[in-house]
Amino acid sequence: MEQQEVKKEKKETKLLYLAKNYDLVVGDTFELFYRGVIRSMNPYKYYIHVESPKGRPYPRYYTYTPGDADEGDYPLTISLYDDYGTLIEVASTNLHVVKPVAPKKKMNILCFGDSITFNGVWPYEGYRRFTKNDGEPVGLGFENTLNLVGTCKKEEVGYEGYGGWQWRHFVNNEAVSTTSSVWVEVESHELDENDQHSTWKSNNLQWVLESIEEKKLKFKRGPGNYSCLPTIGEVFTNVDGGVHTEDIHITKYYFEKGNPFYDEELKGPNFKKYCLDNGYDGLDYVYILLTWNGQYMPFNHDFSHYEPFIKAILDRVHLDYPECKVRLIGIHSPSIDGGIAANYGASGPYSDVFGELSTAYNYNEYLENFCERAEYKDYCRYIDMKAQFDVENNMPSTMLKVNARSTVLEKVGTNGVHPTMEGYLQIGDVFYRALVADMKNEA
Repeated sequence: MEQQEVKKEKKETKLLYLAKNYDLVVGDTFELFYRGVIRSMNPYKYYIHVESPKGRPYPRYYTYTPGDADEGDYPLTISLYDDYGTLIEVASTNLHVVKPVAPKKKMNILCFGDSITFNGVWPYEGYRRFTKNDGEPVGLGFENTLNLVGTCKKEEVGYEGYGGWQWRHFVNNEAVSTTSSVWVEVESHELDENDQHSTWKSNNLQWVLESIEEKKLKFKRGPGNYSCLPTIGEVFTNVDGGVHTEDIHITKYYFEKGNPFYDEELKGPNFKKYCLDNGYDGLDYVYILLTWNGQYMPFNHDFSHYEPFIKAILDRVHLDYPECKVRLIGIHSPSIDGGIAANYGASGPYSDVFGELSTAYNYNEYLENFCERAEYKDYCRYIDMKAQFDVENNMPSTMLKVNARSTVLEKVGTNGVHPTMEGYLQIGDVFYRALVADMKNEA
């Protein structure tokens, strides 16, 4: 009886997790990495058999570059076998191939997330590939078709990306953002209305004087000042403008909370107010990449603590803009070659490599199932990024000696969850494919 229960438990934990659908684009190279679909510390211990009418399976990945005549849907099945030829598990998915077309009208798109979004690389790369005709891979050149909104900027592309944030931070107003102003308290000052909008420097960061009170001053951020929690020095020194330019000596400082979507009256997010306040002409699509933060429990299956906040965001988007579509982008796997050890050691949060990998898989499956609920399926869909992310090669690493007595070097990871630039660009490719699929419906 006990042996039967063990077998049942193993069956419930799937080795293979293929999302139900993957977006592919004519002329774009799609790669599906086995490390991102097989829940194992060593996926290559299995014989990985891939079947599909299109594409080619290689030892680490399956790849397919659709041609002009390939638009449509194609099945793909992966089977795992042991060395005796015994079938271990099978999973299938659909490859949805789309030919790029421009939308009929300019679409307003909001991308937001945590530290993976902070630098704006993946929103910008998807935007570049769709709207520009330069770069590598060369963009489609659909100019003036997309408007990526947001108070964070990478060139003309807006977004909202804040390190350490989770779902709740975009619902409540409890965390500092990269745009949060700082209040400083002073014993005294000579400043008046003639000094408003003057520029000051503290710890080599620029601040612009915004509000003046008797014992308190408010500074908004100057150019290049977008760390979530910048260090404030004891003195503010005038850089430009104003009449009273003597140094300001501060006794205390604190940051304003920075949820860009927060409405004090509603005590929660208000996307219509967010758009009105920032001059955006509504929202057509929202792409959300959350969250590696808070995934502290290895082998976790319970993500109910996120649910009230996910619902609050999705419900509010739908209430404010009923025609807006929402896309939940899954998270990639953590570093499997030392990045977890480099960041988290041998105990505490995130220190269990395979436990965290399993949690990431389970969380992604939770997001996919969430999007398929009756109340959300008409305007939400899941995008499986982990399968399209080469975690073996696009995470930070260094070359270290294989042991203390050897001069031979090997690659060892140096970051648990944050990619290299190539990794961020690869996430941008996933966003691009989703964009092309979505914009096809707007043509």
